Amino acid sequence: MDVKLEMEVGLGQDEPRRAVERFERFANAHELPMGLVFKFQLALDELLTNVVSYAFDENEPNPVITVGLRLTDAQLEAVLQDNGRPFNPLLDAPEPDLGLPAEDRRVGGLGIHLTKAFVHGLRYERVDGWNRLNLVQPL
Repeated sequence: MDVKLEMEVGLGQDEPRRAVERFERFANAHELPMGLVFKFQLALDELLTNVVSYAFDENEPNPVITVGLRLTDAQLEAVLQDNGRPFNPLLDAPEPDLGLPAEDRRVGGLGIHLTKAFVHGLRYERVDGWNRLNLVQPL
């Protein structure tokens, strides 16, 4: 099996949810395990919400966000790309202090922390003005 789905994501606040819903339909159509679907949904929602919220200046003339999904017999892969400001969530996001109560923690970092815990392989690169984040999960 080698099945692909390409999506463009707009800058509206409900765009990440729409992309996650498309992923869910894709996953259900290919009978992926619910545990894997849930973890990938959380990761996609967190990462796309951050891109929509922070990657672009208000007057960015041509913002582009894409998600490419690829399902093979061995793995599920997602490639998130945007032409926003450079940001490596694997290095640049603050580490959450999980020893503190939630109300005492500084904002940020928990979503990427959970993504790192849920997704087997994560890789970031900046190529020709594009942020590219690969997520890989063996089946």
